[in-house]
Amino acid sequence: MIPRQLILQNFLSYRQAKLDFSGLHTACICGANGAGKSSLLEAITWAIWGKTRTVTDDDIIHLGEKNTRIDFEFIYNNEYYRIIRTRQRKGNSTLDFQIISNNSYKSLSGKGLKETQDHIVKCLKIDYDTFINSSYLRQGRADEFMLRKPAERKKILADLLKLDQYEKLAEESKDLAKQYKIRSEEISRNIEDLENKLEEKEATKLELNNVEKELEYFESLEKEKNQKLQEIKTYHSQRDVWEKNLVSQGNQLNNIRDKIQQINVEKNVIETEINKLNIILEEEENIILNYEQLQNLIIENNGLSEKFFIYQQKLEVKQKLEQKLREESNSLILEIQKEKTNLENLLKQEKELQKILNKSSDLTADLVRLNFVRERLNELDQIQPDFHALSEQKKTYITELEKEGAKLQIKLEQLEENELNIQEKLAEVPQKRQLFFTLEKQLKHLEDSRNYQQRIQEKGEEKKVLIHRYIDQQKTLAKQILELNNKLKILNKDHAICPLCESELDENHLTHVITKTEEEQKQIESQSWHYETEIVNCKRDLENLRSEYAKLNEELSNENLLKQDYAKVENQLDLTEDIYNKYEQNKEEKSKLIELLNTENYGNNWRIQLQQIEEKITQLNYNQEDHALLRKEESSLRQLEYQQSKIKDAKNQLQKLLTQKPDLESKINSLEIDLQQLTENSSIQLEINVINTDIKTLNYDHNYHNDVRNNLHNLQCYQLKYIELQQAQKQHPQSIQKLHQLIKDLEIYHQEKIVGEEAFKTINNQLSQLKDYSQELNNLTQECLQYRENINSFLTKIGGLKQSLTHLEDRQNELKQLKVSFQESQKNYRIYNELTLAFGKNGIQSLMIENILPLLRDEANLILNRLTDNQLSVEFLTQKPKSSRSKSSVSQFKDTLEIIISDTKGTRSYETYSGGEAFRINFSIRLALSRILAQKSGTPLQFLIIDEGFGTQDSEGCDRLIAALNAIADDFACILTVTHMPQFKEAFQTRIEVSKTEEGSIIQLST
Repeated sequence: MIPRQLILQNFLSYRQAKLDFSGLHTACICGANGAGKSSLLEAITWAIWGKTRTVTDDDIIHLGEKNTRIDFEFIYNNEYYRIIRTRQRKGNSTLDFQIISNNSYKSLSGKGLKETQDHIVKCLKIDYDTFINSSYLRQGRADEFMLRKPAERKKILADLLKLDQYEKLAEESKDLAKQYKIRSEEISRNIEDLENKLEEKEATKLELNNVEKELEYFESLEKEKNQKLQEIKTYHSQRDVWEKNLVSQGNQLNNIRDKIQQINVEKNVIETEINKLNIILEEEENIILNYEQLQNLIIENNGLSEKFFIYQQKLEVKQKLEQKLREESNSLILEIQKEKTNLENLLKQEKELQKILNKSSDLTADLVRLNFVRERLNELDQIQPDFHALSEQKKTYITELEKEGAKLQIKLEQLEENELNIQEKLAEVPQKRQLFFTLEKQLKHLEDSRNYQQRIQEKGEEKKVLIHRYIDQQKTLAKQILELNNKLKILNKDHAICPLCESELDENHLTHVITKTEEEQKQIESQSWHYETEIVNCKRDLENLRSEYAKLNEELSNENLLKQDYAKVENQLDLTEDIYNKYEQNKEEKSKLIELLNTENYGNNWRIQLQQIEEKITQLNYNQEDHALLRKEESSLRQLEYQQSKIKDAKNQLQKLLTQKPDLESKINSLEIDLQQLTENSSIQLEINVINTDIKTLNYDHNYHNDVRNNLHNLQCYQLKYIELQQAQKQHPQSIQKLHQLIKDLEIYHQEKIVGEEAFKTINNQLSQLKDYSQELNNLTQECLQYRENINSFLTKIGGLKQSLTHLEDRQNELKQLKVSFQESQKNYRIYNELTLAFGKNGIQSLMIENILPLLRDEANLILNRLTDNQLSVEFLTQKPKSSRSKSSVSQFKDTLEIIISDTKGTRSYETYSGGEAFRINFSIRLALSRILAQKSGTPLQFLIIDEGFGTQDSEGCDRLIAALNAIADDFACILTVTHMPQFKEAFQTRIEVSKTEEGSIIQLST
C-alpha cells in the first residue's frame, strides 16, 4: 500500500487539512508535543479499519463539531483506490470503498459497513493488528517485545504471528477428543450391558419349553370340562322351556292388570268431567239472563261512542276559532301599543329639540376664536415637514451611534464570557496537575505491582517444581517400600534364602535380616511422610501465592484505562501555555473596550453631523407641543360648527314632528274601534256561537258514558260462560255414553285376569317338579372360564418369551455394530488427542517460532550492522539448562526466549545495554519483525511509519539511524518518521511540519 492523498475534516485536533504524498519517499513529520503529528497517522488507520487509540468513537470528532470525515487515496498492486469514512456524533457511521478507473470512481462497497470493511481487508490482505505490528511502529510500542521477561517474549511473538488460531484448534481438538472418549466409555458400558443380557438367552429357551408343557396340560383339562358342560346344558334346556312359558304367562297377566288400572283412571277422569258439566248446566238460567243484559249494553255503548266522536269534532273546531280570534285581537292590541309608543317618542323629541334651540345665542364668540386657531395651524403645518425631515436624520445618526456602542458592548460581553471560560480552564489546571501526579504515582505503583506479580509467579513455578520433585521422590520411596514388602514375604516363608547369596538362612541370620529390613522400611516410610508434609506445605504456599496473584491481577486490570487517562491529562497540560496567552490577550482587549465605552470616544463623524442637524432644528423655531395643543383646541372648537348645523336640523325636525302628531292620535282611535268590533260582531265570533248551540243540542253526557263502559266491563265474563254452556249441552250426553262403555270393558278384563291367574299356578306347579341344574351349570362355566384364562396367560407368556428371544437375536447384531463403533471412537480419540498436542504450544506453534527466529535474527542483524557499524549482533536463545532436574523429567532444558547481544568485547544480556544502544537494538528487531509479519500476511511492505521518540539517541546515533533509514529506503515506497527533535528533523530534506492554531492543527510541507 502506497499513500497518495489524505484529506481530514474535523478529525481530532484538525478542522480542515490536506496532505499530498505525491513525490514523498522519506519524510519527517515534525512539530511540538500535542500539535497533532500522531493524529495524521491515526487518520489513516481510522479511514482503512475504523480503529484508533481513542477510548470512544466520538472522541475522534473535533471539539465542538458534529461530524468528521476522512478521504484516503492509495495505490495497491498498481491499482488506485479511495476510502471515505464519516461519523456523526452520537450517530451512525458511513464507509465507501472505491477504485479509480479512467478518471472516475467506481464503488466496491458492500451492503453494509461490515461487509465493506471485509472487502477492504480482503483487498489489502492485512488487518489492523498486523498493520500496527508491521507497517506502523506506534509511539511507545517499539520496545514492548524487548522489555518483557524471557518467558513472556514467546507469548508476545505468538500473538504477533497470530498463533492463537492454533490454540483454538488445539481447544477444539481437545473437546472432540473428550467427546470421543465419553462416547467410547458410553459404548463400552452398552456393550457390557448387552453381553449381560445375551447370557439370559438359554434361560429364556428353557422357560419357554416349560410353559408350553403346562399349556398342553391345561388344554386337556379344559376339553374334559367342556364335554360335561354340554351334557348339563341338555338337561337344563327342558326346564328353560317351562320357565319361558311361566314368564310369558306372567307378562300376559301383568298386561291385563295394567289395562284394568288404565280403565279405572279413564273412568275417574270422565266422572270428574261429568261433574263439571253438571255444575255449568245448573247455572244455565243465570248465564242466559246476564248474557242478554251484556248484549243491550254493547248496543247502547256503540250509540254513545258515535255521539262522543261528533262532540270531539265540534269541540276541536271551536278551539281553532277561539285561537284565531285571540291571534287577531292580540295583533290589534300590539299595533295600538306600537302607535302609542311612537307618540310618546315624538313628544320626547319635541322637548329635546326645544332645548337645543334655546342654546343658539352662546356660539358667536367661540366661532371667532376658531378662525384664529385655524390660521395659526396653517403656518405650523408648512414648517412641520422640514422639522420632521431633520428629526429623522437626527434619529438616524443617534441610531448609528447606539449601534456602534452596542457592537462594542457585545464584543465586551464576548470577551468577558471568554475570560470566564478561560478562568474555568485555568482553575482546572492545578486539579489536572494533581491528577497527573496522582496518575503517575498510580502507574508507578502498578508497575511495581506487576514486577512483584512476576516474582510471585516465579515463586509459584518454583513451588510447583518442588511439589513435582517431592511427588517423584515419594513414588521412588513407594517402589522401595514395595520391594521391601516382597522381601519380607520371601523371608517369612519356610526355608527362606538370603536375597544376596541365595543360600538358606538359619534362624539367627533370618531374624537379623528381617529386623534390618523392617527398620529400613520404617525409615523409608518416615521419609515418605516427611515428603507428604512438604507437599501439603508447598500446596498451601502455592494457594496463598495464587490468591495474592489474583488480587494483583484485579489491581492491574485498570492499568490500560489509567494509561489512557494519563496521556489525556498530559495532552491537556501541554495546552495550558496557549490558554495563558489567550487569557492575557483577552484581558488587554477588554480594558481597551471599557475605556472606549466610558469616554464615549467612538462614532465621531456621526456626532459632528448630529450637531449640525440640531442647529438647523433650533432655527426653525418649531415646537411640536404647541402645534399639538393648537390642533387639539381646533378639534374641540370644531364642534361649534357641528352644534350650529345641529340647531338648523333641530328647527326642521320640530316642524316635521308637529305635522306627524295629529295623524298618530287619529290612527290610535281607529285601531281601538276595530278591536271592539272584532270581539263582538266578527264572523269568527258568530261561528263560535253556532258551535256552542250544536253541542247543547247533541246532549252528550261523558259521566253516563263512563258508567255504561264500567257495567259492560263487569258483564264481559258472561260472554265466555255462555260459550261454555253451549259446549256443556253438547258434551254431557257423549260423556255419559263413554262412561257406560268403560264399565263394560272393566268387567271383561276382570274375567280374563281370573283365567290367567289359574294358568300361571298350573305352569308354576309343573316347573317345581323338574330338577334345577343352574348351580352346577354356573360352576362348570366358571371352571371352563378359569381354564381359558390360564391358557390365555400361558399363550401371552409364550408370545413374550418368543419376542424376547427375537429381541435378543437383534441385540446380538447390535452388539456387533457397537463393537465397530467402539473401535472407531477409540481411533478418533487417539487422532484428536494427537492433534491437541500437535496444535498446542509445544507443537506447531513452537515449531513456527523456531523456524521464524533465524529469519528474524538475520533480518535484525542486517539492520543493526548498519546502525552500529558492524559493532553489534543479535542472537536468540530458545532453551537453557534447568537449574534442577526431576527424575520424571525427560529433558534437561527448559523453554525460554532470551536475547543475547554480541559486541567487540564478547556476549552479554540485552538488559545490560544503555538507552541509546538498547534503542538501536529495539529498532532493528522491531523493523525486522515488521518485514517478517508483512511477508507472512501476503502483502508487500511498501509503506513504513516510525512514530517513536528519539530522545535516547546521541548525535552519532541519530546520524546512524538516519543512515539506516536511508539504507533501507529503497526497500519501501514511502517512509514517514515522527519526531519533535530539531536535530533529527533537520536531517530530512522533506518535512511535514505540524503546528497548532486557534482554528486547529495545520500542515505545511517543506522540501
